Amino acid sequence: MKDFMHGTLLLKLGKENFSSFSPIFQQGFQIKTLAGRSIKNLLCEQYKIEADYLAERIKTIFLDGKPVDDVETALVKDGSAMALSAAMPGLVGSTFRRGSYLSAFRSGITYQEEDAAGDTHKEGMVRIKLFNLLTGELGPVFLRKGIWVKKENIADLLKDGADMLRSLIHYAEKDGQEMPPEQTAVINWSEEPENMHLRVVV
Repeated sequence: MKDFMHGTLLLKLGKENFSSFSPIFQQGFQIKTLAGRSIKNLLCEQYKIEADYLAERIKTIFLDGKPVDDVETALVKDGSAMALSAAMPGLVGSTFRRGSYLSAFRSGITYQEEDAAGDTHKEGMVRIKLFNLLTGELGPVFLRKGIWVKKENIADLLKDGADMLRSLIHYAEKDGQEMPPEQTAVINWSEEPENMHLRVVV
């Protein structure tokens, strides 16, 4: 994992409402992981997502642009990109769904693990995108632990038009220093590092 400079932003919300963060979940964010571990290990062991939820709710997974059927053998590497979705409608949704009887139609592009796992104790970064119902269900799980996002994406969330989110913020802390919640709207982002570690709790 390559080190990069980043700032930090901690937000505490007055109530359980993460809907304002949906754009970040869909645009993509980064999380830390142990490189060379399986998708199931990342989600269930490292991020404490229930195995039943993975099996029954996360129906479509793309790893580095390829659909995944076996979450126990597909390995997440440093720099990997992963997209997660609940069941998608129609023929396309059925074709890309894990374990679907139509998966044979995409056998040529289905993810196949070819490389050895390497050092499974080494930290890495993986980019995550969440779609449809998973933005509201899984997004908060990652936010509570902390995610890395581009500063412009956070700036868009906190700009003057984001009244709903700012009204929910009861406490804010930037780079370890407490700040009045209303000041989150006027942060000078031009002076900040490109990447920010964002953590949101209730």
